[in-house]
Amino acid sequence: MGVERLIVPVLVAALGGGPVSAAPSEAPAGEAGETPPRKTFRESVRTFGADGRYLLTFPTRINRKGAWIAAGVLAGTALLIGRDDEIRREVQESDRRSLDRAADRFEPLGTYLVAGGSLGVLYLVGRGADHPRLASTAAASFEAFLWTAIITGVAKGAFRRERPADGVDAHDFFRDDTIFPSGHTSRSFAIAAVLADRYGGRVVWIAYPIAALVGLATVRQDTHWASDILAGAGLGLAIGKGIAARHPWPPPENPPARAPEARPAGAQGADWQVLPAPGGAVLRITY
Repeated sequence: MGVERLIVPVLVAALGGGPVSAAPSEAPAGEAGETPPRKTFRESVRTFGADGRYLLTFPTRINRKGAWIAAGVLAGTALLIGRDDEIRREVQESDRRSLDRAADRFEPLGTYLVAGGSLGVLYLVGRGADHPRLASTAAASFEAFLWTAIITGVAKGAFRRERPADGVDAHDFFRDDTIFPSGHTSRSFAIAAVLADRYGGRVVWIAYPIAALVGLATVRQDTHWASDILAGAGLGLAIGKGIAARHPWPPPENPPARAPEARPAGAQGADWQVLPAPGGAVLRITY
């Protein structure tokens, strides 16, 4: 079985389709503990810390669906650890140049410089073009990117897994290297989760496949085991979805009311209209 046919189905099955939603987040404000928009540097720092506490205390709020998704990722990762040596051998023995070209193109997208720099450019473009939704999405994505880098770095230091190489066993954890989970993959999926949550639709079918290809590229380049990719994907999705839930795109507070249509002279009857008002709404009847 080819590596593409093995890893991608396991990734999709393990995640259960829960986080990969084509619709924007609809979680109530109370459940996600939404935080206000960042307006000053001090507020940004305060928000960053609050979001970190929210992410690190997620076990106290996990529901049945979240528990099943986490169990699926853990089970899928354990399954791939058992196949890592076989998958690596099969990938490295393949002489398909198309795999090398694809890996060379997608792997850089997961680096700190490219991913972080791209989000910075998006933010500046959003601010410069007076496009608050783009700027807000870039800011939320960058925060997910930062928290994913921090949490992934801690996990790497804890597991200390050996990098793939001839003579290295895939089960060599707690050694001298730090590659589990994949940082390329976790950061890419965190960003993809925020973009998918904000825009949904076609963005889902672009962001997540690109994130998966970034991770698979590192397997082809022999810098990660296949299980590193799945673990990174699960971690990135969890963090990205958490940040997106904390910073949803709000609907307009006072949408413009449609002006009532002009009534012909002498017409009888009544028109009614519901208009927003502080603390609720008012019903206006014209007759």
